[in-house]
Amino acid sequence: MFKVLDKLHIGNMYCIAVEGDTKLLKNGLMLIDEKGNIFEIETVAMTNYDNIEDYKKFAHLVLHGDIENIGAVLFLNV
Repeated sequence: MFKVLDKLHIGNMYCIAVEGDTKLLKNGLMLIDEKGNIFEIETVAMTNYDNIEDYKKFAHLVLHGDIENIGAVLFLNV
């Protein structure tokens, strides 16, 4: 599970900040929110952090999909 912390509109795509087990994330992976919306990860980026261990639980994702209606939580869509 990934908690959606923030979203930023970039051109025709969105970048969202998430909290969760970021080692599971990779380009091309499909995610689904609690509303049933499906998103594809275009890019995974490391977020700024104060504690070196934070890289394991925070990331920014560039996603394809209806981000304007994204829920508060994302799950792996397997």
